This record gives sequence, structure tokens and C-alpha cells, in this order.
Amino acid sequence: MMYTWRQLQAAKPRLGGDWQRKTAIREPVEMCERRFGYLPARFRYRGSVQLVQRIVHVWEDPGSGKRSARRYFKILCADATTRTLFQDLRSGTWHVAP
Repeated sequence: MMYTWRQLQAAKPRLGGDWQRKTAIREPVEMCERRFGYLPARFRYRGSVQLVQRIVHVWEDPGSGKRSARRYFKILCADATTRTLFQDLRSGTWHVAP
């Protein structure tokens, strides 16, 4: 769903901190290596290569309306950061979820 600037400003007090999550930009990543052709192993994010140390959780979102289905991965990187990656199953692109 697209929001206009006025809608965001009007909704900000009612939604609390949730409005930031709904409007955050999903940043694309370059998948450098996958395990078994499926699981993320190494990816490039903001110019640096991140090594996936462990996959914590995997789930799928069937999509709705115009948005395509997604496969989510909650991962622990080698630098001890936790991130959520998702793959757009229609286009095959990878992104970091906010």
C-alpha cells in the first residue's frame, strides 16, 4: 500500500512506532552464495559481504493482491548481527526486511 506524505503525518500519532515499519524501504541485496541452492550463505549488503553463520527461522508469506509471495529468513551473521532477509518468489530478488 502506498501512502502519501499527508497520510503518514496524519497516521503517525495513531499508529505509534508501527508507521515506520509499514513505510520502511526494503533494501535490495546481492546474493553471493546459497547453500543447497536455496538457503542464504553469503550476501552483499551496503557494499560489504556478510557471511551467514546460522539460520534462526524460515517462513513464507503467500502474498496478497499485487504483492507476490515471499520467503523470509531470520539469520545470524558472522559479525553477530541479526537480520531478516526475504526472497521475492516471483522475481527471485533478495532484500533486507526492516
